[in-house]
Amino acid sequence: MPNDAVTDLDDLTPVVRRLLADRGPRAGAVTVIAVDGPSGSGKTTLAADLGGDLDALVLHVDDMHQGWTGLLETVALARHSLVDAWTRGEAASHPTWDWEDSVRGSDRAVPQADLVVLEGVGAFAIAGDAATARVWLDAPAEVRHDRSLSRDGEVFATHWDVWADQERQLYAASPVAEDADVRVDTDVRVDTGEAAAPGHDAAGGPSLTLLVAGVVAVALSMRTLMTSVPPLLPQIREDLGLSSVWLGVLTTLPVLCMGLLAPASARLGLRLGVARCISIAMVAVAVGNLVRGFGHEVFALYLGTFCAGAGIALAGTLLPGVVKSSFPAGRAGLATGLQMLAMMGGAALAAAVTVPLAAALGDWNLSLGFWGLVAVAGLLVWAPVDLAVHRGGDHDQHPPDLSHRLPWRSTTAWLVAAYLAIQSWQFYSSLAWLSPTYVSHGWSAQDAGLLLSVFTGAQFVSGLVGPALTDRVGDWRIPLVGAGLCGVVGQAGIWAAPEAAPWVWAVLLGAAQGSAFAIGLVLLVRYAVSPAAAARFTAMAFLVSYTIASMGPTTMGAVRDLTGSYSVIWLVLAFLMVAQVGAALTLKPGRAPVR
Repeated sequence: MPNDAVTDLDDLTPVVRRLLADRGPRAGAVTVIAVDGPSGSGKTTLAADLGGDLDALVLHVDDMHQGWTGLLETVALARHSLVDAWTRGEAASHPTWDWEDSVRGSDRAVPQADLVVLEGVGAFAIAGDAATARVWLDAPAEVRHDRSLSRDGEVFATHWDVWADQERQLYAASPVAEDADVRVDTDVRVDTGEAAAPGHDAAGGPSLTLLVAGVVAVALSMRTLMTSVPPLLPQIREDLGLSSVWLGVLTTLPVLCMGLLAPASARLGLRLGVARCISIAMVAVAVGNLVRGFGHEVFALYLGTFCAGAGIALAGTLLPGVVKSSFPAGRAGLATGLQMLAMMGGAALAAAVTVPLAAALGDWNLSLGFWGLVAVAGLLVWAPVDLAVHRGGDHDQHPPDLSHRLPWRSTTAWLVAAYLAIQSWQFYSSLAWLSPTYVSHGWSAQDAGLLLSVFTGAQFVSGLVGPALTDRVGDWRIPLVGAGLCGVVGQAGIWAAPEAAPWVWAVLLGAAQGSAFAIGLVLLVRYAVSPAAAARFTAMAFLVSYTIASMGPTTMGAVRDLTGSYSVIWLVLAFLMVAQVGAALTLKPGRAPVR
């Protein structure tokens, strides 16, 4: 059925099946289906569907490209190592590219398979006459351009013209649409043509509005676990007889989870899907918080903290990838700001109402358990997103990246991780010890909790404003340095003159920490070349930064126990803020991207 036009993808598989039955294998014993078309035409998604329907091995030419200017070289190398090897009955492999060093990487072995879907720019040229079926995809240039930038972000924007010129050269010399067996116009609705259901986009996935609501609902519970504890520390210490070190562990434990479990979270996201994993994470957060509400038991307190911390680790690692894949590249700062707005809003609320809530409910453990109900509400808001994603087929809009390798060789990744380690050490130490510091100065637990709420409330604002500034200024080091200077003043004020202007110190420190962390999240998106790279980058950065930062609250608690005073904590943190400014200066926009 040569050169058939298909507008309903449900019709594609039967057409391809007939071609395979009529023609049989042409690359030795291997049957090859080539899926080609210019960038942004939808090849990856279609190939995944087709491969699933036919139980075929899917190979992506994107994994073989020899750099941004190596399309023609890719075709030659892949044809030799793949198609020629199959034709000779030998084991096949395909070339790779080391994006860090801009040199050819080692060849990657290809699993043995009788049926292969080869998709990507150049698939027709690579397969040549050995292709049993050729499927061509296309869409208007402006549609493909928007899709590509939404998928790969600003990194691809700078290479779009060069890559498009290579595509034109390739398609001028090699078989193109006229030689295809099947053509698919991906600018046309590929289902019944009816309007998408409310809450879904044209592809069957969640609408942007639904996704924003889900991200905000999830983010609300990402810090309540930690900020609900400090105002209650005097009561917990009295009832359970815990030392400052063990009280610091209540903040340390979830942060340690966020670090050590980040790589496993990224792998789980690849295996089960990001949306489903975030649902699982919210269940863990809800259960963990509720467990903390059971009696005055040390075991329940720490077990619940660990369980909820694991959920926070899972959701926190995957959310930057959601932002990368779902929001336009130029709005990544605003999207991250909304996430921070919700995260810090929940933190401020927990800090402010935990003590009054304990009084109203009759005990501190019930106040801690209450935040499990907030997590349940977040799960209910996120659930429609999860359902919409799976109803839409749960297919990524970028080439599947099954590599679990974290970007350990990337200097950029290490610099961001170091910056986040210093920032997070300060943030979680401040979170743990700001309220106890002022209780030691004679403040009531409720007033100290309100001060902590002001600290987190300032982050509520700066966490939105800071990332939004990165969408407008060319160099994000400007707001990073400004935030660091505010932080130095706030910490020095708490150390040298805690009673002089406590609310001012809390606002300055909160504004500094909120914008500094939020911009750090933006960097995990901006420096990454794809959603999959963002997930790996986030896993690596969180593993390093949170593992180091997890020692902050406990270490500062030990300092307090050794010196008998809280003031030394703030002197140490002030010096660390100076180091944070130095780390921020290394994070220039032109650094090598993380792959």
